Amino acid sequence: MNVNGSQGSAPNYEPNSWSGQPVENKVYAIKKEDMSGAAGRYSYQHPNDNYEQPRTLFRKVYDEEMRQKVIKNIAGPLGKCRRDIQERMIKHFYKVDHEYGAGIAKLIGLPVEQPRL
Repeated sequence: MNVNGSQGSAPNYEPNSWSGQPVENKVYAIKKEDMSGAAGRYSYQHPNDNYEQPRTLFRKVYDEEMRQKVIKNIAGPLGKCRRDIQERMIKHFYKVDHEYGAGIAKLIGLPVEQPRL
C-alpha cells in the first residue's frame, strides 16, 4: 500500500495521454546476453489473446452479483476520466465481454452500442 501520495497527479506509466509521446530510456532496454545460447525477446506464441482470461473470469467464474460489482468498481473511477480516455478504455471492456462493456458504458454515460474495435 502506498501512503506517500503516489506521485500526486503525475503520470506513472508510458505511453500516456498526458505528456505526449513516451520517452524511451535506453538504460532499461533489454539487451542480448551470451549464455549457453542467446537470450532475447521472442514473439508471443501462446494461443490466448489478451482478453481470453478476463473473459473466462467474468463469464465462468463470477456469478451475476459479482459481475455487477466489477462493473460498478470499474465504472466509478473511469467515470471521472476524460472522455477520450473513457472511449479508448471501453473498447477493451467490450473485447472482454459485451455485457461487461455495455454495463460500464451505461454507468459512465457513453453510448451502449458496441464501438468499432
